[in-house]
Amino acid sequence: MIPNIILVGFMGCGKSSVGRRLAALAGHRFLDTDDLVVENEGLSIPEIFSAAGEEGFRLCEEAALADLDGVTGIVLSTGGGIILRETNRERIRRLGIVIWLDADPEILFERATRSGRRPLLQTADPRARFLGLLESRRPLYTEVSDARVDSGNLTHDEAAQSILDAVMRVQNSGRQVGGC
Repeated sequence: MIPNIILVGFMGCGKSSVGRRLAALAGHRFLDTDDLVVENEGLSIPEIFSAAGEEGFRLCEEAALADLDGVTGIVLSTGGGIILRETNRERIRRLGIVIWLDADPEILFERATRSGRRPLLQTADPRARFLGLLESRRPLYTEVSDARVDSGNLTHDEAAQSILDAVMRVQNSGRQVGGC
């Protein structure tokens, strides 16, 4: 049986796009913490940031993640900053095998700025903000993840298969996961 698969990584790494393909490949349901927050709050993420700031959004994100305790058969795409809270890092590790989806910073920046809808990048110098956030979060992605997959030069389908292969290696190593 394939355990829950939790995707972490910085904005632009492809967690949602790859996660959907991965869910189909693994025979799991796809969930996205951003979608869960929007559903729970009845507001878009930019609206939540505007009304409650980043801290308010992080509280909503933590609550959405807590609602998944005991859920099985999922691929979960998480928001890029979900790893900022220790409680979330612990919960993610219990929930499933954690894969850090990563890519070269330039690729991530180009992808993250395509839509212009990233609240954390609404600054005078989005590139500096982006790089600062990325560097501060990389140690947390390393801490929480069981494996890292570089999606930079892969199609979504190739990245999904690479993740599934990594999950199998981790599972075969004997890592015990709650929620399997």
